[in-house]
Amino acid sequence: MYVPVDEAQPGLFGFHLAGSDTTDIILAGHELDAVAAFQETGIPAMSLPRGPYQLPLDTMRALERFERVYVWLDDDHQGAEAAKLITRKLGVDRCLIVHSKGGNPQGPKSASIALARGYDLKSVLESSQPVQHDKVLDFSALREAVKFEVTNPDLIRGVESTDFPGWNAIYKGLRPGELTILSGPTGCGKTTVISQMSLDFCKSGVSTLWGSFEIPNVRLATRMMGQLAKKDLSKSPMEVDYWSRKFEQLPIYFLKFHGSTKPDTVLETMRHAVYAYDVKHIVIDNLQFMMSMQAKGIDKYDAQDAAIATFRQFATDENVHITVVAHLRKDQPAADADINSVFGSAKVTQEADNVVILKRHGNSESKVRCLNVLKNRFDGALGKVYMSFEKEAMAFKEIPPPRKRQTAKIVKTAGKLSIADRLLAEMESTNMLDHDSEDSSGSSTT
Repeated sequence: MYVPVDEAQPGLFGFHLAGSDTTDIILAGHELDAVAAFQETGIPAMSLPRGPYQLPLDTMRALERFERVYVWLDDDHQGAEAAKLITRKLGVDRCLIVHSKGGNPQGPKSASIALARGYDLKSVLESSQPVQHDKVLDFSALREAVKFEVTNPDLIRGVESTDFPGWNAIYKGLRPGELTILSGPTGCGKTTVISQMSLDFCKSGVSTLWGSFEIPNVRLATRMMGQLAKKDLSKSPMEVDYWSRKFEQLPIYFLKFHGSTKPDTVLETMRHAVYAYDVKHIVIDNLQFMMSMQAKGIDKYDAQDAAIATFRQFATDENVHITVVAHLRKDQPAADADINSVFGSAKVTQEADNVVILKRHGNSESKVRCLNVLKNRFDGALGKVYMSFEKEAMAFKEIPPPRKRQTAKIVKTAGKLSIADRLLAEMESTNMLDHDSEDSSGSSTT
């Protein structure tokens, strides 16, 4: 059945204004900005079909014939990052960046706001500047960004999770240009938690590429769709089509690799995904499966180090966030796991911006997990977040930190227990004082 709202594809707003002899265009982030720019400058103005932070491949091809493109996005931190991406894809030599604020922090953020405040948009357009070479900078190119970071510390945080508010307080959101290592013992739920988090970010508009080298894509997508629905869809088969359409609308893509794969092959595909689909978050699950047949003996550590270094450089060059799932060392007890417990050499954790270890809290049957942030290059904040596994939704739910066990102190008085001590002992025997008790019906997660 065709559902227009679910299946309609957005177009390039304002493209019809450009004639066959048009050489210059304005590329705005929103329809209202495009209308304002065209009205005041007379230059055909268009807005991106999927918001100001994505330039689809078909749209990029449609813009190839124009000689000059004025990129006029919101004059803020996110707009500046999006403008860099768009000009790099369209070609820096033919792009000019328009700054609505003109260097004034209190100035209008966009073309439509500038028009409403009485600004001369022609003058604003004429003050546009070419893109500087990305390898050479002076402080004047950094000044506004530095000022923005100093005066808006909350706005430079990354995309935050809606499922794990406590995680946001420590991790400060998913930030582009960083590499995160997620490790933990086998079966503790690494794939489950990162699939839930990546889905969470996807719902906030973060285009995501999943490289699942251990679990087949069909099984991974099935799990993620259940996490989206927050229920076991095998018990509600009539809802599968509905949630399939919802899942299909998310900006999520999957690598068609499984098991051992050469890192260069993976990197080439990642680069295409960033170029064609504006991918901002890449998940590699997991490093050991991807590298399993690439080297043996001591050489496998060198091969793994080289792969991590390549991912680190890719994250910087392409301004994307890469999350790599890695095993712990086999000789390392899970309960004592720390930053030195990650499989491989020290280079793995040295290259990473963030190192997080997931492990069970309590006994081996516990449904409670602890996400321990052991490295955070952004602001140095470290800490733990506790979660409980919900089998029905195949997802985790953040919970308060479990309290330490309170042990009743038994004091004998003339060979007998006092009434107060006897009451404490009875409460302890029925787990009334054990706030850290574990549910023995926990389910193993991948």
